[in-house]
Amino acid sequence: MNSWTGIGNLTDDPEMRYTEGGSAVTSFSIAINNGKDKEGNDRPPTYIDVQAWEKLAENCAEYLRKGKKVAVQGPITVDKYTDRDDIKRVKFRIRAMNVEFLSPRENRDDEEPRRRPTSERAQSQPRRAAPRDDLDDLPF
Repeated sequence: MNSWTGIGNLTDDPEMRYTEGGSAVTSFSIAINNGKDKEGNDRPPTYIDVQAWEKLAENCAEYLRKGKKVAVQGPITVDKYTDRDDIKRVKFRIRAMNVEFLSPRENRDDEEPRRRPTSERAQSQPRRAAPRDDLDDLPF
């Protein structure tokens, strides 16, 4: 099984491009907080490269920005290459199958707030009981 899941913050704005075949691909990195050591000092973060494709890539490019918190799930891929100094390198990357946007959405002053779909609005509003005129007919 090849599955990875992690939560982190974007280290920079995502970069989107299109392949020659027209497929959208967005690349970004996340920093994963590793907590504190026994002395209370911050441990260095772990940096993970992520690549999203197609509609997920377009959504990531449109809605994510540096510093935003995301949960990423997908398989690990390995890129092997030789650098300019003729040193063999290995780079691990996550091919995102699911990216969950965890930071709250911000509304800009120059933008009109987006409307949520009707079903989402309905779920967020408290339910009210319909007025009942036939309560006198109840047997108790």
